[in-house]
Amino acid sequence: MKAKVLELEKKLFDGEVSKIVLPATEGEMCILQNHASIVASLKKGVVKIFRTASTRPLMISISKGICSFHKNNAILILEHGSSRTDD
Repeated sequence: MKAKVLELEKKLFDGEVSKIVLPATEGEMCILQNHASIVASLKKGVVKIFRTASTRPLMISISKGICSFHKNNAILILEHGSSRTDD
């Protein structure tokens, strides 16, 4: 599936992923291939993007944002985000 992570001024990530874990306002949410379509608001926390099942995730600390997932395409729009790879 594809994922794009956008901040107001820049693109933080754009590529193929196997899984995304989100800090949704309703609780932690995991999105996998063929997940049902959804729009979710995000709260302060960490977005974890797994490029493949065997790699360490890209971690993006966020203040808040929104996620849209439809037809295996995820778009995250964040107010503030800073990324790092988990070592």
